[in-house]
Amino acid sequence: MKLNTIIFSLFFFSLTLFTSVLYGQETTAKATDEHDRVDSAQQVNAKTQKEQDVERLATVKKEKRETNAKAKEARRVEDEANAAAKEAKNALRAERKAQKARKAADKQALKAADARDKSNKN
Repeated sequence: MKLNTIIFSLFFFSLTLFTSVLYGQETTAKATDEHDRVDSAQQVNAKTQKEQDVERLATVKKEKRETNAKAKEARRVEDEANAAAKEAKNALRAERKAQKARKAADKQALKAADARDKSNKN
């Protein structure tokens, strides 16, 4: 009886140990399949993310080019406005000089007329 009990106990112990080893191996195979699926999904996700990053980068570069073009156009318009303002300022200055010269010429003409009148009276 003692021998049967010992053999029976060893049998159940080894059966439990053998079952747990088989169960552990079976879940490892399942886990490997699951990991493969997860890795595949992550690779697809990474590829999609890279494509989206490339698209975003292209969009940002395009917007930068457009912004630079707008800034260049704004600088050109500003330069033209500055040139027009400078030209207007020079024209105003020239007109003031011309008015001053006409006023001086009129004044001199009046003096000359007064001098002629005085001369004619003598």
